[in-house]
Amino acid sequence: MERTLAAVAGSNSLIISVNQVVVPYPVYPLGAACIIGALEGSGHQTRHFDMLADGGLQALEPLLSSARYDFIGLSIRNIDTVDSASPDNYLNGAVAIAKLIRRLQKTFIVIGGPAVSIIPQLLLDLLEADYAVVGEGEEVMTWLAGEIGKKQPPSKKILKFSAIEELIPCSRFMPHIAEYYTRHGGMLNVQTKRGCPYGCSYCSYPTIEGKKIRHYQPEQVVEEVKKLIRDFGGRYIFFTDSVFNDPDDRYLEIAEELIRQEVSIPWCAFFRPQGIGRSEIRLLKRAGLAAAELGTDAATDETLAGIKKGFSFKDVLAAHKIITAEDVSCAHFIMFGGPEENSSTLARGLANIELLKKSVVFAFIGIRILPGTDIHQRAIEDGIIARDQSLLEPTFYYSPQLSRAEMESSILTSFRRDMTRVYPCHKMNLRIASSHKMGFVGPSWDLLLQQGRRR
Repeated sequence: MERTLAAVAGSNSLIISVNQVVVPYPVYPLGAACIIGALEGSGHQTRHFDMLADGGLQALEPLLSSARYDFIGLSIRNIDTVDSASPDNYLNGAVAIAKLIRRLQKTFIVIGGPAVSIIPQLLLDLLEADYAVVGEGEEVMTWLAGEIGKKQPPSKKILKFSAIEELIPCSRFMPHIAEYYTRHGGMLNVQTKRGCPYGCSYCSYPTIEGKKIRHYQPEQVVEEVKKLIRDFGGRYIFFTDSVFNDPDDRYLEIAEELIRQEVSIPWCAFFRPQGIGRSEIRLLKRAGLAAAELGTDAATDETLAGIKKGFSFKDVLAAHKIITAEDVSCAHFIMFGGPEENSSTLARGLANIELLKKSVVFAFIGIRILPGTDIHQRAIEDGIIARDQSLLEPTFYYSPQLSRAEMESSILTSFRRDMTRVYPCHKMNLRIASSHKMGFVGPSWDLLLQQGRRR
């Protein structure tokens, strides 16, 4: 496939952000913003429609009736909730959008986003789309827009370029869309790097972004933060990297640049609970770190090894103590029922969670099985799924060594008297919605810690 970045013939397109999820907080569609920025930067006219901010199908129908587009892109972030306690499939919304487009437009439908990178052919068939973009889409979409503009659409349906080596910020935020997200939690998103070098058995990030880490320059990141504050009313930043604290410590350069430029805004990020010292947390806190989401994922050494996390619970506890000692809000996400889980690890895992004081702990039962992951192969070997089984519907790995009922009963008993221990997680939905109406800014789980401190 020839890579052509300059637009030979301009096209007119519509990019639709399909996501309508607001739990645990609504997330600005940064991927779509990057695609729109790349398309506009190459001379293509592009409009962004966000299903949350712009009014859903009711508002989309008159838009599709009043204008014609050379192609329409659907940016699909999630397949489902990945929560066995509330296993909602989000693809019905994408299907409804695709059907509406087909009814009102004679155009090409291009699908992309994390969900598409995980199951491209299945979604291509389900949505009866013309093209599926796998992985990073800036170069692919620019090339495809040029081909469509020249009236020579490619015959290949699944499109992928190699990962972009030199990352250059190109995101195009829309004021009215940003305003929706600042009203509903106050957070806007910035990415400092792409790629994940770790081998967690359940995770799709290496499939979506690749295993090699590629960084934006610290000055570029801070300029993006300043733009979101200045132009779009950003009150809280979420760094959306798969893991913020990369093994080469380049994340510290972001903090140093925020301090150097005297940018003052609270922010949150995903952290790997390993290799974090007090000096690092103090630096990050000076730079605005207000909350840390830890990818703990399991609560014993056996179950951590079972999902190939590459660290121990001792590492988790050490990182936790340093973060909370510096008064940084902290949340852990822990999955029970993965490989090597049994009655003994369940009991010890719940006891270990009690050591994670001054934090919120979200518990899940089972692990969503995604194609191409190690947990997918393990589920086949353990007889949980068939090798040719479709994974469009939410499908979970449960350890054969204990029942779901035993896990659920034990977790509910352990969590019953502590509001900062959450299971099932969807029970927070109403509280999240009401907190946004009251003007709460930041990750919704931080509200639990604030309420706990006031007691």
